[in-house]
Amino acid sequence: MINIIQPLDEKFVLFFQSLRFEALTAFFSLFIKLECWHIVAAMVVLYFFIRTKNLRIPFISYFLGWNGSIYSYSYFKDFFHRPRPFLTIKGLVPVITPHSFSFPSGHATLAAALTVVLAYHFPKTRYFVIAVALLVGISRVYLGVHYLSDVLAGYILGIIVGFLSLLMEKFILSVNKSAS
Repeated sequence: MINIIQPLDEKFVLFFQSLRFEALTAFFSLFIKLECWHIVAAMVVLYFFIRTKNLRIPFISYFLGWNGSIYSYSYFKDFFHRPRPFLTIKGLVPVITPHSFSFPSGHATLAAALTVVLAYHFPKTRYFVIAVALLVGISRVYLGVHYLSDVLAGYILGIIVGFLSLLMEKFILSVNKSAS
């Protein structure tokens, strides 16, 4: 299966490299740090607070989604040992050079997990957080640090982690409610 996907993955990465120009590279570089999701979450919470005057923040599912993403993508990176595209594709010049493995994308995993959590708790902002998550994934391929399949796998893994985080939050809150 990987032999079928690899040539397509390489074409996508090289195509995105051909689109590079300074302003777009600067924009996509904003997504390099995983902490960008704290800013997105703060914007969503602020928007929700201004609209409703209610500051109910989903700390449990956000915490579980954040940590579940990190542990799950780290496990799979170590399991698959897929090298980064810039190490295998001749002529590819990465904007940054991470030193971990490529599959799955940790940024895409985290973006998808927190998108599920934020969109569930703040449904009016779902299109905004989905757009940010998509930009995170595109940035990883554009910057030359992931294959498209790394990003798609990260999204799938993140969606699973996000829904599991919501289920755990409901369970924790129900146990807490019944104990009081």
